[in-house]
Amino acid sequence: MSVPRVQPVRLPERTLPALLIATARRVPERVFLRLVGPAGPPPPRTVTFGGFATGVARGVALLRAAGVEAGDRVLLFAANSPEWQMLALAAQCLRAEPAALFASLAGEQARTIARRVRPRVALVGDAEGWSKLAPAGGELAAAGLAALVAGEPLHPASLPNGLTARTFATAFGDGAPAVPFAELAALAAAVGEEDPFLLLFTSGTTGRPKGVRVPQRAAIRVIDTAQGAVGLTEEDVGLHFLPYGHVAGHAQFVMGIGQGQELLMVTRREEIEPAFALRPTYIFSVPAVYERVRAGVEQKLAAMPAPLRATLRGALAAAERYRLDGSRSVRDRLGTALADRAIGRAVRAKLGGRIRALYAGGAAVPPALFRFFEALGIPMVEIYGMSETAGMIACNYVAGPRLPGCAGRVSADHEVRFGPDGELLLRGPLLLSGFLEEEDGRGAWTEDGFFRTGDLGRLDDDGWLWIEGRSKNMLALSTGKKLSPEPIEQAIAAREPFRAAVLFGEGRPFVAAAVFVDRAALDRFAAAGLDAERELLGPLHAALDAFSDHEKPKRLTVLPGEPADYPELLTPTLKIRRDALLARLGPAAEELFTKR
Repeated sequence: MSVPRVQPVRLPERTLPALLIATARRVPERVFLRLVGPAGPPPPRTVTFGGFATGVARGVALLRAAGVEAGDRVLLFAANSPEWQMLALAAQCLRAEPAALFASLAGEQARTIARRVRPRVALVGDAEGWSKLAPAGGELAAAGLAALVAGEPLHPASLPNGLTARTFATAFGDGAPAVPFAELAALAAAVGEEDPFLLLFTSGTTGRPKGVRVPQRAAIRVIDTAQGAVGLTEEDVGLHFLPYGHVAGHAQFVMGIGQGQELLMVTRREEIEPAFALRPTYIFSVPAVYERVRAGVEQKLAAMPAPLRATLRGALAAAERYRLDGSRSVRDRLGTALADRAIGRAVRAKLGGRIRALYAGGAAVPPALFRFFEALGIPMVEIYGMSETAGMIACNYVAGPRLPGCAGRVSADHEVRFGPDGELLLRGPLLLSGFLEEEDGRGAWTEDGFFRTGDLGRLDDDGWLWIEGRSKNMLALSTGKKLSPEPIEQAIAAREPFRAAVLFGEGRPFVAAAVFVDRAALDRFAAAGLDAERELLGPLHAALDAFSDHEKPKRLTVLPGEPADYPELLTPTLKIRRDALLARLGPAAEELFTKR
């Protein structure tokens, strides 16, 4: 299936500040951000494009009063909010560098990064957020921190001498100082493509978090590239909840500005479901969130009488064959209709009833998850990227074709090649401008300027990009065999009653797995007096027929429930931290290799 590469659509505005000014002039009264809280009154707060631009003008006045100049940094350490982005855009207008941290970072992690950033101004969400930075407050003030903005009043005793703190309400509310719109527009026009967009930090799961410098050029190219493939318009309404510490959260935000689009802003995980009542037309999320929807359906199926359960599972299988495999048999058409009536309608209603597409990024989409939603007539569009590529380098097409497990088509203005070990190498305008510290960039580029992604992949004969794991996650067994764990983990997670899997066994004669298993299934094993590990090895190996013997786990350790039940093991984007999981298992992991 030969499909042209994604053709970017070049916007006339080449920086985010210039794009904001253009959109605010074109549709000043259109709602841009609708803040979603728990269900019930009062109605959600809204921010128009014109109101957001005014907030940016107030942010510029605040930063200027604190002495911020080009090249300075502004630390942003809070949950998503309009004020977060207003201050980030204000920093960009002054050609300063906004530094984004996950609000969930532990205190020592946050302080360590803040010391490296040496901000001139810092924004925190609340007193708890400031309490994480406060032990380093004196150091930060001595290094240049001149002003603090917080979502709520901070106790003066917690502030270093000479440091003042303003609330969001006083800094961005009615009556706050603001530069005139004409001056804001002039500042925006002076921002260049290589000026800062964001300073983002990698997860640090394999070492110290790296500060990734993303330029304006890359942020705008995300919009250019996405418009060529994902099919969103100004009429769409997006559910917006990915954290601003992660590049994917910003990718959706800049798309909203670029298209004059309304975003339903969710600041807490428990507010996602109430937001469905506002009827978004698309969702952009990490795959783990979509997995919960699928798991909910599976739980309901498991509770049904066996004949009905078998009928509906058969209908889902028929819908997969009809919608994904090209079957046009009468049986599969009837099964598709039944799956839609019994399951699809309920899933679409739960998501608000207007969903046109589900967009996924931040991690690979398991093929089984893709097939589930596609079988129900809900397009799932995978987007591949990373912090170093401003969140996008390849994507699938909302209007098709889409392939399960495929990262999509690479943007046409990027060069792709592969290293001797299969590592994906990239060169093009979506790439980072550099790292915060020089040492983090050592070895990041080839001699001829290709960026080393760390991802293993391939291009098939039709030009589709397939990502097959991370080079740093490769397991080398004592037998000399090697394996990439990610495809195997996905295959296990696709099979009931598994919810996720993590393989380990570096330097061992075989590979073992920690598997997350549906609690109801474990209860059934226990009630029947069955050994869970023995019962699970059968469905696990059945899921791995396509893999070599050395890639199949020989032993298991079981964690009841889903990864979401173990928040201490997850990154802010809900990926499992392999090192944290192995630390939790402790001696139990070692026993898998020593017991007879």
